Amino acid sequence: MKRISALLLLAAVWSTAALATDKEDARVAIAQAQAAVQAAENADATAAANTQMRAAQDNLTAARGANERRNWDAAVLNAQKAAADANLASARARQQRATRATREIEASIETLRQQITPAGS
Repeated sequence: MKRISALLLLAAVWSTAALATDKEDARVAIAQAQAAVQAAENADATAAANTQMRAAQDNLTAARGANERRNWDAAVLNAQKAAADANLASARARQQRATRATREIEASIETLRQQITPAGS
């Protein structure tokens, strides 16, 4: 029971500390989100995960707006959401490429099997 109480207290302190942000925290979070969105765009995630990319871009815009209003907590939160959405979009793009490559390899293997299997066997 003490362990659970200690974990709950630690979580409460950590979450409060996470909200105690300032201008520099917001600037860093927005820069990281921008980098994640750019990396996702470079990975062609817009085609593979359009919904997540739109969410990432919307959250990045919201983070910038909150930053301009000096709402550092909202800026950080929206930037983190943008980075998460961009990372998800990148992962989906990688997954689609891997799935395509797997299908091509499987098709090649099947072609090779057909070539090495004697007719009528």
